Amino acid sequence: MKDTQLYQQILGSTSPWHVAAVRLDAAARTIEIEMALKEGELWGCPECGGAMHMHGTKRRRWRHLDSCQFKTFVVADVPRVNCPTDGTQTVKVPWA
Repeated sequence: MKDTQLYQQILGSTSPWHVAAVRLDAAARTIEIEMALKEGELWGCPECGGAMHMHGTKRRRWRHLDSCQFKTFVVADVPRVNCPTDGTQTVKVPWA
C-alpha cells in the first residue's frame, strides 16, 4: 500500500480532495500530508451556502493526530470564493 493510499484511508472521505503526497522528515520527526483538489468544482460560501467558482486559494496547515511519534500535518491550498452577499470567504475543509 502506498503512503498516499494509507493516509487517504486514515483521513476518510475528503471528496473533492485527495491525498496527493506524503512527506516524511525523519530528522524533524514530522509527516506532512499534501491535499489536492479535483478541477472545476463549485464551492459553497461558508456563510450562505451559495455555490460559486473559486476566486483564488490560501495555503493552510493543520496539526493532525500523531503518526506513531511523528508530528503530522495536513497541508492544502484552500479555495476562496467571492460571495456577492458575504464577500471573500475561505471554504470549509472536511479535516479542519
